[in-house]
Amino acid sequence: MLFAMFLGACIDVAVKALSSNYSTAQIVLLRTLFALPLVMLFCHYQGGLQSVFSPRWRWQLYRGLLTTGVNFGFFYALAYVPLVTAVLLAYISPVLIVLLSYFLLKEQVGYQRLAGCALAVIGVLCVLNPGSMVWHPAMLAILGSSLCWALLSISNRQLAGLESTAALTFHTLPVSGVLAALLTAGHWVQPQQIDWILFAIVGAGAGGLHFFAALAYKNAKAATIAPLEYSNLIFTGAAAYLFWQEVPTGYTVIGGVAILAGGFLAIRAKD
Repeated sequence: MLFAMFLGACIDVAVKALSSNYSTAQIVLLRTLFALPLVMLFCHYQGGLQSVFSPRWRWQLYRGLLTTGVNFGFFYALAYVPLVTAVLLAYISPVLIVLLSYFLLKEQVGYQRLAGCALAVIGVLCVLNPGSMVWHPAMLAILGSSLCWALLSISNRQLAGLESTAALTFHTLPVSGVLAALLTAGHWVQPQQIDWILFAIVGAGAGGLHFFAALAYKNAKAATIAPLEYSNLIFTGAAAYLFWQEVPTGYTVIGGVAILAGGFLAIRAKD
């Protein structure tokens, strides 16, 4: 899960760099095309290409639609919202996963784990410092994207033992890819040479992200894995400083400590 979050940070940084010149649909389309060969390679080593075929097509369609919501919502928002702010807003997702795991998976969620999630949410609010934050409608897109990611993560656990990791990964691609192709038709912008590299990072990172996230949720309880998503803060914060010279404020430091402490508390919680 930690490696999946590192790949997620790579995707966020690359999309942020691309979003000023390319539409959300084109970014999603090229993400899908670059991810497909890597995903097929995963499938080959996970049991052969035949492993991607699933009799549970309704589940896979549901997961494809959720992936579409994740990609379009967050990629669109990155064009208008600062990178760190966007990632911090998306931190509502692990909290949703913990809560949804109780209702959808019937997993035990103890008070200590809930307290850890609450502390992490307080930390996020502290980092955002709502009194000084300028609201943008794209922030709603991030919240919608976070809900889709939470439900997608829960579905990995719901299908554990029923579907291979290869099938879970492959079926996140077709729906968003087809929709992105339809929206890109007639609005294609020819990428510059350096941008092809960024598109490749987005695509390869996406394939690896979904594979390793699915693998993590297949082998551990959702409420235990979810807090590890907060590790993305470290990777994204470092990239934001390196590429955009974003310097954390005092509120960011205090909130970041609370986020990490809350995540650690949730991870160490006993059922």
